[in-house]
Amino acid sequence: MDDYKLKSVKVTKDNEEIFYDYIRNNFAKYFFFHVDYAQYPENTKIVMALDGEEKVQAMILIWRDRRIQLRGSIRGLEFLLTGKSYNPKSVTGFNNHRELISKFFPAYRKEIALYRMGMKNGEQKDFEKYNFQKLNEINRIEIISLMRIADPIFWGLNQPDDILIDENNIWYGISENNMLVSIISVWRYENIGYVTVVGTHPDYWRQGYASSLLSSVLDGVFQEKEQCFIMVRVANIPAIHAYEKVGFSICNTHYSYERL
Repeated sequence: MDDYKLKSVKVTKDNEEIFYDYIRNNFAKYFFFHVDYAQYPENTKIVMALDGEEKVQAMILIWRDRRIQLRGSIRGLEFLLTGKSYNPKSVTGFNNHRELISKFFPAYRKEIALYRMGMKNGEQKDFEKYNFQKLNEINRIEIISLMRIADPIFWGLNQPDDILIDENNIWYGISENNMLVSIISVWRYENIGYVTVVGTHPDYWRQGYASSLLSSVLDGVFQEKEQCFIMVRVANIPAIHAYEKVGFSICNTHYSYERL
């Protein structure tokens, strides 16, 4: 077999079985490849590098031309990236992709290391303390304002249209004195829940708001899902401890790059 002959193929309904065979049973590594393609195909482009036996060697996910995720071999990704001109908001890969990202995205030097943490149904621990509410479109400005205050480094540039609020992405919050002080977003897909945002106003840190809200939300998630995942910056030690306290453990490490 001459496995060095690669071809670039966009994932479509005609060839998606090849794609699903490659990512099947690995939600910790390919969650967004699963859900973006299934739930938001109009915003998602996935390109595969296939070898002579039609096996996937690498994949690139492009979300709204704003975010790119890399998976697979260096040779396969080099093949997919060579000659292309992308200008996303961020590029994400694993440890073995860091040099490749530096080569093809030299202006993207702001590195953020992220843990993906996971939990199975039955592993969650109860810390429910505060009443919470489900949020909707009318809370969008409040949500984005709190995100910017809670973590200006990570969310400071986010705009209202950067967040998803729909039947797949559910938002919850705790309010005090008519002000939103803690928020969580959960993305649902098949038997998986994914906590995409956890944020608390600095004035309410270390009072159990995030743990309480996360505990309440997980109780609802595990009424219908078998697993749940969450992302956290490697440098955010207090958040890691908080997530471990409610039952999460580290699955893998991602590296996200943005322009300086």
